[in-house]
Amino acid sequence: MRALKRVEYTKKLLDEIGIGSERLEFFHIAASEAPLIAEKAKEMTERAQKLGPNPYRIQLQQESEKDKE
Repeated sequence: MRALKRVEYTKKLLDEIGIGSERLEFFHIAASEAPLIAEKAKEMTERAQKLGPNPYRIQLQQESEKDKE
């Protein structure tokens, strides 16, 4: 499946740039499986909250603050 390969490649890129591959996940769910979609959405929301803000964004904000000084 081409989409799965793209997700795997993107996860590698996210690790390389320091964002982390755990922020991206691929789910193959039929539209008729609404409860499963809701469950996975909740899982990903909880994971994102545990991981906290995007580390790249934090780094950019810190660099921006240094430039202002």
